[in-house]
Amino acid sequence: MDRVSELRNNSETAFESIFVEYRFPLYSFLLRKIASDFVAREVVQLTFIKLWRYRHHLDPNMDIAIQLFRMAKTTLIDELRKIQVREKHYAAMPLPAVATDHVMDTVNCNDVKNRLAKLLELLPPKRREVFELSRLHCRSNSEIAEILSISPKTVENHLTLALRFIRPFFSCILIIFANLVML
Repeated sequence: MDRVSELRNNSETAFESIFVEYRFPLYSFLLRKIASDFVAREVVQLTFIKLWRYRHHLDPNMDIAIQLFRMAKTTLIDELRKIQVREKHYAAMPLPAVATDHVMDTVNCNDVKNRLAKLLELLPPKRREVFELSRLHCRSNSEIAEILSISPKTVENHLTLALRFIRPFFSCILIIFANLVML
């Protein structure tokens, strides 16, 4: 009795001898096709699982090697399709970490803005106005001087004093912000 017939009759010994004889040739064949050790090993395993599962459907008139390599080839095609579909779905998925980072950045940015607004409230009114026109509304010193009817040198003095007051608090905020981002 040949091995295909024995396998069709549930012979584990026939299956074992086929496995021992063909596992390395199948692996080499698949490795040449795919160039991935992991995928080649997976397909060899799946091929032998299919061989045992569909042993009753084997053609007794055809050599086992032909049937086995045909199974391996179709199994490889199935696996490559699964990998392709999986990669397509992964590529289409939004990255939650990026979204979470964006939300955290927005929250932290709003926190920094709120703290800055509270610090600006502590400044004398004219100094706060000069600072806001300069830093928040991007006006030049000469424009601010013209708007507020003061000299450009007074604008510079107000900015210097405002920055000197804000900088120590703001650097602490930046350190806290940097630590939050690192988490």
